[in-house]
Amino acid sequence: MAVSNVILCGICDAQHVSKVANYWCPECEEGLCTTCKNYHSLSKASRQHGIISMDDYKKLPAEICKIEQNCREHDRKFQMFCPRHDQLCCLICVSENHKECTGMYPIDEVIKSSRTSTLFDSLEKSLKYIKENIERVVKDREANLIEIKQQHLKSLNDIKDTRQRINSRLDELEKHMIDNLNSTETQLKLKIDTLRNKLSEKKNEIEILKTNLMSVKQHGSDLQAFIGSKMLEKDVTEELKYVQNISKDDGFSQLGLKSQIDDKITDVLSKITAFGSIKIEKSKSPIVIGVGHEKQAQIFTAVPPRSKSIDDITASLIGDIKVPAGQSNMCITGLSVFPDGRMILVDFYFNKRLIIVHSDGSLDSEIPLLPFCPFDVTCIDDKTVAVTIFNDYQIQIIDTKTKQITKTINTGASRGITYRQGQILYCEKGKGIVGIQLSNYKLCTLVEDCIIKNDFSYIATSYEYLYYTDNGSTVKCYSVKGDKLWEYKDESILSCPTGIAVDQHGIVYVISNKNKCVVLISADGKSCKTLLTAKDKIGESYGICFLINKLCVVSYSGNLLKFDIA
Repeated sequence: MAVSNVILCGICDAQHVSKVANYWCPECEEGLCTTCKNYHSLSKASRQHGIISMDDYKKLPAEICKIEQNCREHDRKFQMFCPRHDQLCCLICVSENHKECTGMYPIDEVIKSSRTSTLFDSLEKSLKYIKENIERVVKDREANLIEIKQQHLKSLNDIKDTRQRINSRLDELEKHMIDNLNSTETQLKLKIDTLRNKLSEKKNEIEILKTNLMSVKQHGSDLQAFIGSKMLEKDVTEELKYVQNISKDDGFSQLGLKSQIDDKITDVLSKITAFGSIKIEKSKSPIVIGVGHEKQAQIFTAVPPRSKSIDDITASLIGDIKVPAGQSNMCITGLSVFPDGRMILVDFYFNKRLIIVHSDGSLDSEIPLLPFCPFDVTCIDDKTVAVTIFNDYQIQIIDTKTKQITKTINTGASRGITYRQGQILYCEKGKGIVGIQLSNYKLCTLVEDCIIKNDFSYIATSYEYLYYTDNGSTVKCYSVKGDKLWEYKDESILSCPTGIAVDQHGIVYVISNKNKCVVLISADGKSCKTLLTAKDKIGESYGICFLINKLCVVSYSGNLLKFDIA
């Protein structure tokens, strides 16, 4: 329980009258009986306070109930929110510590949409993905234990069968090897059981976080919902990091037992020094940890992301992978990533195929699309993708497991494509940005832009924003409602832009194809710098994506480059 069972009315208590509170005012931070609540609601100074019932108040997590409504330093009411420092401010705080901060928000405006913001949905999805990943690992580890037991029994039979064909002189050696086998199995079991126990504890922690999240969402005040979601976001981020690092745990490896009987066991007994040996077989686990994402990184924030200077961003090459070749020269024009980390690429002109590869570049599968020419691709879920067809004026929905086209949607000249919250978004030549609702496959124009006349326009989404290129020298940013926010154009650094991606700070990564480089555009669209050049192996490229501080760029000829972004 977040608070004590009995809370007295603060107004009555100030008059030395003990009366149980039926309501709670988060802004006054005190309980109210029914009578005082009525007066409180009529008072001009407090009529706008978000009063909640005491039952709802007691359902809130303890941390949420402790949220203060006033600035502790100045004893003034919070009135502004600073996204740069991610903190609430009173007017004195603003004048003393935030004079240089831009983009300040009135707190009343921020909390209006806190309960319906994408943060709650993102946190719920993250908790779901964490739980699913843990359950998958637990199930796989249990199967590994059964496999180890079977291997143990087979090894034991081999030892016994061999032992029956030799004399009693080998009793001691036999006992030694069996003990070694049992000891090794115990070690393996301990490693896996240790991980299982950790995962079990994590599942309990996730359930608590989930309960707290729903409590805040359903029962907290608007301010509590906003601040509480920010607090819970940190916990969920830590749990995400833990799940992503599970593979580093020794108990996550695919462990196994293997016994080896000495070939000389039937030779002269005097030469035998050991009955055999027990070895631990260790291989990569078949489980791939996936945390779910759209084509670009998810933004875990209830307000526009905090700004970050593009001057502080650096990139270092961590992988150079050759995409599995086709029958003819490759022409890679599209790239997207599944929730489980696999990548799907579009081999556009000669081979007319989709290529699915694992994170290490090894081939998962190919999907031939002859006679169609696929141009760009986006992942809808872990097995479904949407592909724009270059000359046939259509988008195809494809099941990558069955390699079948499940839906064909007639469009205009569709080019770059992405997926966002149940909707496919794509660039249409001569028209603008068009959306398709997957629930009913209805088309609607989100951005009218007849200037898109080139064949290599690409699109990315982040938070409530759309970003796209027109292959001339321009990158544009619109809201999902169709409002233009900014346009960046500088031919000296940005010439023939193609693939585009966005990070969690709203910084845009664009391929400048003519200059053979990747450039950064600040979140406000006012500044730009070159991040990667031909010296970093950037050549003619169209596909790019950003995933949790990692940038992937695939060249037209099929070289997949991975960069660590800091």
